[in-house]
Amino acid sequence: MTASDPRPTISAMLRASAARWPDLPCWVEDGRETSYAAFDAEVDRLAAGLLDQGVGKGDHVAVWLPNIREWMLAFCAVARIGAVIVPVNTRYKTEETAYVLGQSDARLLVMTPRMWKADYLAMLAEIAPEMAGQRPGELSLAALPHLRSVLVLGDEAPPGAAPLGSILRDDPEAVRRAEAAVAPSDMLLICYTSGSTGAPKGVMHDHGVIEQSTRVGLAMHVEAGDRVMAHMPFYHSAGLYMALITSLSLGAAIVPLVQWEPRRALELIRDHRVTMFGGIPTHYHDLCALPDLEDYDTSSLKAAWIGGSAVMQETFERIMRALRLPRLLSTYGMTENTISTSFNAWDDPVELCCRNKAPLLSRCEVKIVDPETLAERPAGEEGEIWCRGETVMMGYYRNPEATAATITPEGWLRSGDLGTLDAAGYLSITGRLKEMMKIGGTNASPIEIEQRLAAHPAVAASVVVGVPDARMGEVAWAWVQLSAPGAADAAELIAHCARGLADYKVPRHVEFVSEFPLTATGKVQRNVVARMARDLATTG
Repeated sequence: MTASDPRPTISAMLRASAARWPDLPCWVEDGRETSYAAFDAEVDRLAAGLLDQGVGKGDHVAVWLPNIREWMLAFCAVARIGAVIVPVNTRYKTEETAYVLGQSDARLLVMTPRMWKADYLAMLAEIAPEMAGQRPGELSLAALPHLRSVLVLGDEAPPGAAPLGSILRDDPEAVRRAEAAVAPSDMLLICYTSGSTGAPKGVMHDHGVIEQSTRVGLAMHVEAGDRVMAHMPFYHSAGLYMALITSLSLGAAIVPLVQWEPRRALELIRDHRVTMFGGIPTHYHDLCALPDLEDYDTSSLKAAWIGGSAVMQETFERIMRALRLPRLLSTYGMTENTISTSFNAWDDPVELCCRNKAPLLSRCEVKIVDPETLAERPAGEEGEIWCRGETVMMGYYRNPEATAATITPEGWLRSGDLGTLDAAGYLSITGRLKEMMKIGGTNASPIEIEQRLAAHPAVAASVVVGVPDARMGEVAWAWVQLSAPGAADAAELIAHCARGLADYKVPRHVEFVSEFPLTATGKVQRNVVARMARDLATTG
């Protein structure tokens, strides 16, 4: 917070919460609680350690961790000294991780050695094999020229890296000096999201994300002492803004779920008296599919939110009945506009909530624009959703072309989504202009998958489209033209994609064609391919 900018920084927000609610828990896990005061002190020690490692204001720190306490600790410590957070998707494979670490200019990496069946150290060794022969903190890597240090969870680290706990220091004066130099308008993070042009783009936000995150919590009636389920990954803006920052700003405790498992989610809600839950339709589908759902006590939930895609009213009401929810509020947003553009009011009726029809959450301006003429559409008429204001990103990191294509000279963010805005100020989502797929609530670029397929020697051309799926909302189907008949089969191409892409991006089905439907100018008619895929999926 400065005289010219009254907004808080992440560090100022945490300091204020620790002073106001020192004894309240901010993290609850496996019967252990961490108080706000104790956590704030831990942040100081890690912040001092980062400074000792040569990390300072403006440096980029990649965080490759699941939803564990160390993620929140790293986030707050990095923000405290004015460095920039780069969340890394834990579902990424080697090539995807290498791209984000390199494109983001990460100076330091905080990582877990492994998670689930993925060996992250092996992936890092594949990206930078020369790291093993170098000193920790003095790395010089061909593929990652900016990376100087790697910190690993646990008591041991491979050659070239150091254990995270080994750098902790007590140097409050140094931390306070660094903290004082941080302004709310400074860049806070670079959050990578898949875009329609293939490779993920780094969305830049400043510390102003606190205000929108707090609005989410207030819309959900979150209060000090509440408990917020954190199962949406922190590398995703939904997990970061709608759980982590929301909780820290309002004095709530985070109850983490490292990997989505519906029965475990219900156990946590029951055992820890969780008051706020939220997710994508996939999560609710999984919960409602449990035959013993009614045996779990969910009475602590004040309300829940749902986003990612629209839900039919019948399904919406079934979710409310199954989970015995007093309220299920709908939200629409995108990472580029600080996650939630609209959010249902506490007393909005079900018939509004289930249609992703909600009032604007912030002071952000929204208008509906004809995508062809760029003329503003009247109230109630469909067009592209444009946003302008404090919630709009700073731009895409090191990608001025994409930034210029997305943000107009007047500051309007072109969402690529279709919707209407009625006279009462309620925004309704009707579809998408862009070819992006939304798989399990996460954006997936068809072009990125097509580029992976193109790397296989048997593939001459491919078109990837989204097909409706009851659980995931959408899944990827690939239509492939081979270099020669029989040069590869579907299983081989799916396995090829699985080796290079996050699991949710891997095509569920491969269909072979001798040629694609083309326009008069020779362009592939993606809409025709998409219709063919949907018809095939329906008929089996």
